[in-house]
Amino acid sequence: MAREQLLRLAAALAELPADQRRAVELHHLNGWALAEVAKEMGRTKAALMGLIFWGLKELSVLLVEDKSGPSHGA
Repeated sequence: MAREQLLRLAAALAELPADQRRAVELHHLNGWALAEVAKEMGRTKAALMGLIFWGLKELSVLLVEDKSGPSHGA
């Protein structure tokens, strides 16, 4: 079950815009502090927090859609 969840997460992450994906991965998956990620990405801390917020919001939508099955054109 954990493997299936990791595969779903990886697929959902791949659908995020590149900057959102990188911010979420560095902060939440790699455990970097917000200041470290902001410096690495050349962003302000506020801008980085926005990327992470919207990235997590989109991930939650993608993961719910994936769990409930295809929602478009089936």
